[in-house]
Amino acid sequence: MKQQLILWISSIILTFVIGYIKNITDEHYPITGTFGIEGKKVSYKLDKVHYGDKPYKLIVLTERKELTGKCIWKVNYEQMIVPLRKDVKSYSAEIPLQKPLSKIEYKLVITHGDKVYEIPKDSNVEMIFFGGIPASVIFFNFILLYGGILLAIRTTLEIFNEKKLIKKFSVFTTSVFILLTAIINPLKNSYKLGAINNYVPVITEILEPLLLLLVLIWIVGIILIFYRKFVTATAAALFLSTIIIYFLLPLN
Repeated sequence: MKQQLILWISSIILTFVIGYIKNITDEHYPITGTFGIEGKKVSYKLDKVHYGDKPYKLIVLTERKELTGKCIWKVNYEQMIVPLRKDVKSYSAEIPLQKPLSKIEYKLVITHGDKVYEIPKDSNVEMIFFGGIPASVIFFNFILLYGGILLAIRTTLEIFNEKKLIKKFSVFTTSVFILLTAIINPLKNSYKLGAINNYVPVITEILEPLLLLLVLIWIVGIILIFYRKFVTATAAALFLSTIIIYFLLPLN
């Protein structure tokens, strides 16, 4: 019982660490930062992905009152400028909603006196627009993705427990990945594309090839495990394959 608990705790910790590393290294991780202007902090976050049916709102948090600024954004080589609007303890600017999969480039410019702060300096942030995704779909996608990774790790760690439950865990893991790949992820992608209630998407637009590959790998792995062929090596290979594919998957 104690060993089982240790293996589960280890699996949870590894899942958390792997998920954290993936999130902070993802190409769509927002640009954030804080700098000071005469003793007052100015904090910003420039997103690279926007979901929903409302304009994107860029917010700058600061108690500094004498700031001016603008958001410069471009789409199809056409440049637009939106002045920052003063709120209570922040400044904001809105970029109009774009069609799903549309991309824009933008940057933030803050002015205080004769000083100009350009964020990012000498470049732009690329942002892609997606349709809104219901919270329930996001929740189930999250649970199945990270639940599958948790079970994949736990399946591999079962080799330290005389492989007693490795068959059961491998079946559970494969079932979770099949459900994610065949139902939840395609539903999520349909919302992202803005296809729901608008048009029927092509199946290749909503199925994730990397998840299909992951399911295939686990099916082959189950066969080897059930026939007791290279069980330890198979479990290790399944773990490595799962983690590699996870890091290659687009999170958004």
